[in-house]
Amino acid sequence: MATFNVRTFNGFDWFLILGTTAVSIVSSLLGDGWDTLGFIVAVTGIINLVLCAKGNIWNYLFGIVYNAIYVYIAWKSRLFADSAIYLLYYLPMQFVGWARWKKNQNANSGAVNVTHLTWKMAAVLLLVAAVLIPAFAWLLSRPFIADSQPWLDAVTTVVSILAMYLMVKAIAEQWYIWIVLDAVQTVKWLIATIRGEEHAALMLVMFAFFLANAVYGLIQWNRLARQASAPLPPPVPPETLP
Repeated sequence: MATFNVRTFNGFDWFLILGTTAVSIVSSLLGDGWDTLGFIVAVTGIINLVLCAKGNIWNYLFGIVYNAIYVYIAWKSRLFADSAIYLLYYLPMQFVGWARWKKNQNANSGAVNVTHLTWKMAAVLLLVAAVLIPAFAWLLSRPFIADSQPWLDAVTTVVSILAMYLMVKAIAEQWYIWIVLDAVQTVKWLIATIRGEEHAALMLVMFAFFLANAVYGLIQWNRLARQASAPLPPPVPPETLP
């Protein structure tokens, strides 16, 4: 199994982690007061994704904490679809991901064995997204739900489902989806920040760093995919006993 300690992180990893931490502290101090929940979810969230970008199974430990708190924050900001998908899908998938990755680790590096998306699977995912996004946006805009951003919430919710599915299956192209998703999330929380919603500023900072990590993750997972597909070295013959 992959190890987890201070030496697990390189310079760029520390830039993302410490950058998120520093900006979270400053945002809280300059705002209405210290935002404990926002701070915890920002830091655990970026560590979760940094470890994921490295193919390290310990990302799921931080993912459990991050997803559980995000459920509450999104609900308070009236982003009901976000809250529901994190509670009913993202949080349980942390446990599913741990189980699948544990059975699919590289014997040499300890990182997850990464594969590439097939054209057939890509076509199916695009079809699913094209059907579900408009339907979900219509549902969220109904008066009995009154989601504050129905179309953006629908996009992020549906795309999140597809991206998490690809992550658990360790498919490299999932990072393209996270790049788009994190860009949309950044816009969504920018709107929420302008509206003055609680915790929104910290979420904006968090997803901006998530976007940088998604680009980094794409590079890393393409490297891991090459490692996973490389032929194994020939076995060393046993020494001949005298």
